[in-house]
Amino acid sequence: MALHTELEIYKGAEELLSVTLDLVRNIPRDLKQIVGAKIRDESLQVMVLIGRANMARNKLPHLNELLESIWMINYLLRALTNKGLISKGQHAQAMKLTASIGKQANAWRKSATAPVA
Repeated sequence: MALHTELEIYKGAEELLSVTLDLVRNIPRDLKQIVGAKIRDESLQVMVLIGRANMARNKLPHLNELLESIWMINYLLRALTNKGLISKGQHAQAMKLTASIGKQANAWRKSATAPVA
């Protein structure tokens, strides 16, 4: 079993955290405390859940929760974009990362549920 910090999905999650921290830096203070904190917390949660899934025998609960966190990040980023608080380019950059993490998590989930041959 590889260290979770060496997995591609984890590297993508680290980059997502970095991007989201930069995105929320310039949003208004009232939204930064609510939306910005939630995006930051969900991004950190993604990284924690990758580690938990990597160590667990039953990976499914962690991977399902990871996918929920990705959905939450997507919803919040879309709201910020719709309000004009982040640019469409910034949104696209973050969405590229969440899509990559989501695809990897879904593939990991699929392999975790596959019957052992």
